[in-house]
Amino acid sequence: MNDEHAVLVLDDDRFIRSGLERLLTAHGYSVRLHAEPDGLFRDGLPTIPACLLLDNQLGDGMTGVQVHEELLRRGWFIPTVFLTAHWNVQLVVSAMRSGADGFLTKPFDPAELVNAVSLALQRSRAKQLKDLAAVEAHAKLASLTPREREIVRLVVEGLLNKEIADHLDLALITVKVHRGRAMSKLGAGNPAELARITELASLANQPRLTP
Repeated sequence: MNDEHAVLVLDDDRFIRSGLERLLTAHGYSVRLHAEPDGLFRDGLPTIPACLLLDNQLGDGMTGVQVHEELLRRGWFIPTVFLTAHWNVQLVVSAMRSGADGFLTKPFDPAELVNAVSLALQRSRAKQLKDLAAVEAHAKLASLTPREREIVRLVVEGLLNKEIADHLDLALITVKVHRGRAMSKLGAGNPAELARITELASLANQPRLTP
């Protein structure tokens, strides 16, 4: 079993669950099976790259779309592929609006499902790398002095050193020194890199929804 990722399965049909488990483990995937939404929510958001295979016709009162909407409400990012035997236009529109990563009809093609899982996990890994970069950028930005942070903000807004000096009523050489120190701390070589770092840092600052 591969502990570097997790394929979550939520389906109330035990035959479907066991079939998915056999198929995915044969391809080297680590699988976590759930028969009802409460179990999925109780286990919490995986800390490793993960995706969700989600049946839309669940037997306990919630549809797959409603489960996915609840995941979003909790702030859980899990790329999701819907599985169902019965599609309709309203269902597809609802799932797409909630950010579905794919739709497979039962009985599904095994190769198509494995490919969908691979793509969903790639998206999850990319998101985790971006989140890590955001945290690192936020830590770098926090290391700046208030003056350095202020100058970085003005650089990102497009002001030149002389304009910053006039705006802050500072000597030009003072602006250059603070700017140089800030760029060194942030590991930025130009204003475009400064803008990228500050944008990443803002992602780490966004409030997280809680259950």
